[in-house]
Amino acid sequence: MVESYVFEQTWESERDRLASLEAVYDGPTRERLAALGVGEGWRCLEVGCGAGSVARWLAERVGGTGRVLAVDLDPRFALGVDVPGLEVRQHDLMADPLPEGAFDLVHARAVVEHIPERDEALRRLVAAARPGGWVVLEDFDVEGPMADAVARYWPSGSEELAGRLFRALEAAFTAAGVDAGYGRRLPEALASAGLVEVAARVHAPLLPGGTAFLGLTLRRLRPRLVGTGLLTDADLDATIELTERQGVMHVPNFMVTAWGRRVG
Repeated sequence: MVESYVFEQTWESERDRLASLEAVYDGPTRERLAALGVGEGWRCLEVGCGAGSVARWLAERVGGTGRVLAVDLDPRFALGVDVPGLEVRQHDLMADPLPEGAFDLVHARAVVEHIPERDEALRRLVAAARPGGWVVLEDFDVEGPMADAVARYWPSGSEELAGRLFRALEAAFTAAGVDAGYGRRLPEALASAGLVEVAARVHAPLLPGGTAFLGLTLRRLRPRLVGTGLLTDADLDATIELTERQGVMHVPNFMVTAWGRRVG
């Protein structure tokens, strides 16, 4: 059970937050999955499907002869869309079984970092891939020096505030049991799990003012962020206003995408 998930899905704007995350990060995800050859007839597992955009894209790629199983602790935001070959199911990765050796692709984004038993979660994901199949994991890295690395790409004069913001994010995530730097550890974790052809990339888009993702995230995490003592409510208001200002660009969390192939 994912006890450290910090984004309660009962929040009234959670669908919007998930959709905004997809808008920011789906492009690099689709690019990587396409590069691995996802296509007609593939069987794919999407874990933590959120609002379902990646699952729907996969279903279009695999066509009528393929299948996509999309699972989430709370899949309601991905339900209600009739896409051939796509099944959406409620599922707890740490409690419910998955078919073993069944999928050409296993993908999870911003999931494993939230699970305290990360090694076991990874073992289960790898076990679900068929021999020769791909496992692709994506998680954030907001640990340590990454706060200042992100802040370098914020508007001039706001670097100190941005640095405190991302240090507060790290502290809030860590307090909740999330591994705030798990993205950095993904390549080694995949190799240790027995995967081969392991590779990874780090990416963070430069977003124009008015992009909803970070503002919605900060509004949702306000009590946790202020509770770290690193930010005040006024600091958060100023940061959100900055992300919404037209003509101003900012960088959100760094995302690490890592992949490897199961050999047996």
